[in-house]
Amino acid sequence: MNSLERSLQIGLVVSLLALMLIFWWTGALASQLLAHSFVHSRLEAEANVLVSAMEFPELDIDSPRLREAQLNPAYTKLASGKYFHVLVEPDNEFISRSAWEQSFDIDALAPGQKSKLELIGRAEEPLLFWVGGFSKQGHQFTVAVGEDISPIQARLHIFQWYFAAISLLLLVGLLVVQHLIVRRSVQKLEAIRNDMNRLEHGRAVSLSEDVPSEVLPLVREFNRLLLRFDQRLRQSRNSVGNLAHSLKGPLNLLLRSTETEELSEQERRESVEQNAERIRQLIESELKRARLAGRGAAGQLFDLEAELPLLVGLLEQEYSHKAFDVRWSIGAGVSLVLDRQDMLELFGNLLDNAVKWCNRVVLINVRQANGVLFDVEDDGPGCSPDEYSSLVERGVRLDESVSGHGLGLSIVQDIVETYSGELTFGRSARLDGMRVSVFLPDDAS
Repeated sequence: MNSLERSLQIGLVVSLLALMLIFWWTGALASQLLAHSFVHSRLEAEANVLVSAMEFPELDIDSPRLREAQLNPAYTKLASGKYFHVLVEPDNEFISRSAWEQSFDIDALAPGQKSKLELIGRAEEPLLFWVGGFSKQGHQFTVAVGEDISPIQARLHIFQWYFAAISLLLLVGLLVVQHLIVRRSVQKLEAIRNDMNRLEHGRAVSLSEDVPSEVLPLVREFNRLLLRFDQRLRQSRNSVGNLAHSLKGPLNLLLRSTETEELSEQERRESVEQNAERIRQLIESELKRARLAGRGAAGQLFDLEAELPLLVGLLEQEYSHKAFDVRWSIGAGVSLVLDRQDMLELFGNLLDNAVKWCNRVVLINVRQANGVLFDVEDDGPGCSPDEYSSLVERGVRLDESVSGHGLGLSIVQDIVETYSGELTFGRSARLDGMRVSVFLPDDAS
């Protein structure tokens, strides 16, 4: 099973180990470079002393001399750890007594050239040499000054061990702190798991949104889906209840007509046919509503330009006995980032109501206005302002001569309320019929 906490802990431990290893290696390398730089600067200063101690005679037949009295006494002590080697062209050279028959592989350099060497002494001790080329009194010579750095390396090793111990303690401290931070951060997700537990046992109806911002969109989407599920469950129950209530009357009349002795055979047959047709219309109306709402899947976005022709085509089949023309206009920038099934049911019922009552023309206008605003207008008879409040009452039909059982606009009202929108009725200024306006705010999803 994947664990977010375990993944974070492992990733942070590996990262800290790598960082502390780089930190220790960088510190050790920096201390070594600093020590070598200090030794080289000191050797360069001593090389300048050697240059000043060099004497060159005026006659070429005499050999150059080195005034040792000016030099560091350590150069005269055997195995003192301080050495020099002076090469004078063509074949003269001076080697410090401390070297004791030990020669160093030094190449001659031109005046102004410098180099740094790391050599191994006779006793396998590490030596650092500073080598430079000089010119004095018309003579060119090379001066090499070296030093045994074993004592310095021993101190560096001690420093590196201390540095490693401090780095290890720092690493342990950081690991403990990051473990506590990750653990505390992950514990904030426990509230979601507890809410899910309460939801499963029926002690809550939604998840608390007091959660970290990283998971807040997920919690909000889950709550939105819970709300949609509850709404659709209520719609399904209301639909079944309304259909059962609508069927009860025709069925009672049907049974009564078969049981009544006073009716003639012809009257009984006509009563059965009328009530059977009424039952068929009720069932057909409910099936049509299901077809309007059932073309999409929950959770998908609603593409208005693609779905409107399909809805109109379905209504043309349902009302094939009637000639009508549905026209629509969709403004720029309109985006319905809403549940596809809800929108299909909303538009389907609005169009079904408009087509049912229109004489010939239905207009749809959709535009963006701090949300989505759309109007559905028809050229039918419309209704008076006093009747607007009755339009969304479940099961109410203002004209009993028109088939249906008064659920369409009440379903529209339920969907609009779910999205915190607004449903209004009025008279169409262009067609002089009914105008139904729906506004869904930007944060409706």
